[in-house]
Amino acid sequence: MRIGLYGLPCAGKTYILESVRSFDVLVGSKMLLRLSKQFHSLTKDEKDMLRKKLAIDLKKKDNFIMDGHYSFGDEVVFTEEDGDLYDAIIYLYVQPDILINRMKDSAKNKKYLLYNIEKWQNFEVENLRHYCHVNNKDFYVVDNPLQGYFKDIRIIIDFIDNLSNGFSCRKFADKCAQKIISYDSGDTIVLSDGDKTLSCEDSSALVGYKTSLFDGNFYTGFQSWIHNRKFYDFIKENDCLCDLGKLDIHLNETIIEEMKASGVILTSGYYEIWKQISDKLGIPFFYGEQMSAETKFFIVKYLQQAGKRVIAYGDGMNDYFMLKQADIGYLVLKDDGTISKSLIGRELGGIVLVRN
Repeated sequence: MRIGLYGLPCAGKTYILESVRSFDVLVGSKMLLRLSKQFHSLTKDEKDMLRKKLAIDLKKKDNFIMDGHYSFGDEVVFTEEDGDLYDAIIYLYVQPDILINRMKDSAKNKKYLLYNIEKWQNFEVENLRHYCHVNNKDFYVVDNPLQGYFKDIRIIIDFIDNLSNGFSCRKFADKCAQKIISYDSGDTIVLSDGDKTLSCEDSSALVGYKTSLFDGNFYTGFQSWIHNRKFYDFIKENDCLCDLGKLDIHLNETIIEEMKASGVILTSGYYEIWKQISDKLGIPFFYGEQMSAETKFFIVKYLQQAGKRVIAYGDGMNDYFMLKQADIGYLVLKDDGTISKSLIGRELGGIVLVRN
């Protein structure tokens, strides 16, 4: 497995690489300087040529993680060869104000303060995410919404270890799609998110769990992985009621009716609750720590590649890419008729808005 670690200057990529234990660590800038000691004085075309040569040469090697840059301000330096090299891309996201302060204190990186750091970082995330979607790569944004950065990086190192052990939202999506195809011979598949879509409530909130893990609004496999760990730690520590008959939970009958013939539930919610709902409705469900926004997107994509027509229902950013990819995507509005705040500013063209 080959992993690219991306992020803006001063994000802390080197600090993370120094602690990685499950992959060989390569430092991109050092390797480029080995190819040419005058790398920094070369023209853009000459630099691109060396970047491409390095990426092609590294295709012969496996099991490593290497840092890289997508762009320097307005200049994109990421090449197709870079993208083709990696199986997964991790993006280290740091709150813009923290990056600005770090750059002010860095003689080497002060020059980047002339750019809009927030816009630059969002540009990189969106473009790398899109690249991974198109080219069937795993993509993870690593962020810490509470602090804005990671003072303790052990959770990141644990996550990288998990990638080494086989964690992959894309591969999980492929397995889900194959299972769906194996027991549904119809031409059309109806997919629905669980919490706040098929159910009006959030299954985690029903048992008193609260989290800020998704406040960064990324919903990649890193967030779903941490959420799964923290949520089930919470369940173990608390005597949580999970009897469906005793919980105040309401289901969307309109969506249920659409799903009766060929429906599948995709959820990162509370397993015990969704297992009971699945059994009650007779509708299969897929769940777990790898059920991210990317997973849902790739499930749709792989079903379509198998010749299926896909209808999808969702309510927020965790479903956004699934809804955009589906043949018909339905966005379930909040009770007051507005969209989820996680989708404010997102392009919703082609998605049908429906009330719960």
